[in-house]
Amino acid sequence: MATANCLFERRFPALAGGPGMPQPPLLALGMLQWGTTNVIASQKVLLEPEARAIYDAFRSRGVVLFDTAEGYGGGSSEKRLGRLTQREAGTKSKAKAKGGADDGATAETDASQENTAVLSGSNLIIMTKFLPVPWRWTHSSFERALRASNARMGIQTCPIYLLHSPMHLGRGIEYWVKSAAICKRKGLLRYYGLSNCSAEEVRRAVAAGEKFGVEVVVNQVHYSLLDFNSESLQKMQRTCEELNVSIIAYNTLGQGLLTDNLTEEKFKGNIPAKMMHIGYKDLLPLRTTMRKIADNHSDSDTAKGTKVSMAQVALSWARAKGVIPLVGCRSTKQAEDTLGSLSLDLSSEEVATLDALALTRCTLDSPRWRRKLFVVLAGVVMTACRWLDFFGVGSERIKA
Repeated sequence: MATANCLFERRFPALAGGPGMPQPPLLALGMLQWGTTNVIASQKVLLEPEARAIYDAFRSRGVVLFDTAEGYGGGSSEKRLGRLTQREAGTKSKAKAKGGADDGATAETDASQENTAVLSGSNLIIMTKFLPVPWRWTHSSFERALRASNARMGIQTCPIYLLHSPMHLGRGIEYWVKSAAICKRKGLLRYYGLSNCSAEEVRRAVAAGEKFGVEVVVNQVHYSLLDFNSESLQKMQRTCEELNVSIIAYNTLGQGLLTDNLTEEKFKGNIPAKMMHIGYKDLLPLRTTMRKIADNHSDSDTAKGTKVSMAQVALSWARAKGVIPLVGCRSTKQAEDTLGSLSLDLSSEEVATLDALALTRCTLDSPRWRRKLFVVLAGVVMTACRWLDFFGVGSERIKA
């Protein structure tokens, strides 16, 4: 069983669909840049009406996976996701009540049940993350962070709670798995997940989960045509398939390196390319082939003669590899393009061609000191954003 399907069929069977019913799309919406406090963001804060439109577009296409983290805007991204899910629950409740309960008490009960169903994650899967910053050392610090995330999102039980990074100055990955097991017994989370974990780290976490009593169900990693041919990534995927851990693939579009918008001039200022030591010429064979594949599918696979984009090719390729692409959208135009990829199916020959051209720049190969430094810096940014949110900076952006 592909690990992408495993998430629905084994862990969330109510979402998998019965006979003749479609499974939810293999796609997730990421909310990295959906916070309302921007300390280091290079783009303007996403306004609430645009966020609602993007969320509604994904929900209208049956998408059930939504990803955020306590570190995104210091938790303000979690708050925004909470507002969106509560708004959806309220809309459904009002429609049900208006549609015809004979007595007000029954209508009110039905509305309450509908609201609880949405917020508990029974018809959507919310994922958020715990950041293991150096000043967090105890099980209680893990629990406090989870309770705070749940409160910001308006839920009591988080469907999937992830460890944002396995890097900590003193605690091993097994310690945080035990923390998750403690919280599971208290009803604070349903499943545990990982992020940025290698094959060895995945295996250790799954073993710890079996020992302590919590199931590890996902590993969220950088997964794209920029790193597919890395041995570290290949080994990680084989391990996840062996252990039934679904892969959530972020940066599938290579932070713009695998999209039509990239030009040689824009490439010069692309920070991810510099960090991964990728030259513009390194990308040309892959990008040229992606564009040819997109052209071959244009007008036939897309309505009204709209061209298939390179981004859609990259997302379709990822689904063909058995992973769930996680995409961040900041406009309805980006949302439409992303959702358009669900209508695109690449042939096995096209997938194999792209496989052969994929690069080997895997973040799992980064030095441990760099990965630990990332956690420390992310913690500093999270704290700064949290103080801004506390003083109401950015609150005007949540207004309709």
